[in-house]
Amino acid sequence: MSTQRTSLLLGPDDAGRFVSAEEFAEADFIEPWTYEREAGRLVVVSPDSKEHDDCSEPIRDHLGAFRLAHPGVIELVVSEAWIRVGGGTDRIADIAVYLVRPEGGPERPDRIPELVFEVVSPDRESRERDYVRKRREYRALGVREYVIVDRFLGRFVVLTLGPRGYRRRTLRRGQIYQSPLMPGLAIPLDEVI
Repeated sequence: MSTQRTSLLLGPDDAGRFVSAEEFAEADFIEPWTYEREAGRLVVVSPDSKEHDDCSEPIRDHLGAFRLAHPGVIELVVSEAWIRVGGGTDRIADIAVYLVRPEGGPERPDRIPELVFEVVSPDRESRERDYVRKRREYRALGVREYVIVDRFLGRFVVLTLGPRGYRRRTLRRGQIYQSPLMPGLAIPLDEVI
């Protein structure tokens, strides 16, 4: 008698289906879609477009170069990082940065990244998710900096966590993104948007 367990296979047709945290963690997913959970329901996100990738690639390149040039600051730069929000919600961040930390503490997906980049997609639902829901969730988790990359409006919305919540600043083409979390990091927006 076989005790081999078959994994749940989830795809675009399962959008809206209730999926437990355990099922989500163990499931196999039909590619190239990305999957998140909101209030226990499966959210299916369209595959990234070439334009989406063209925005995120230079960010990853700069973060990787910074990590190599400044050992001991960044532990991990993760594309499509799984972040467990709680309350039946799991997110897949476009790029998450985990700074070097002392030994111990939770591992991913329960570990909270210090910095998250989300590249906005064109549809209304994606914009709402990035600008409103993820902003609220990341703030509640304690993500220290959340950057919304919006190529459609030609801007970075940089949200830095302070005692009263996120402080917002907007950067546009011709400007350079810098972060107090990584002194010396400089990402020219003209390379991204």
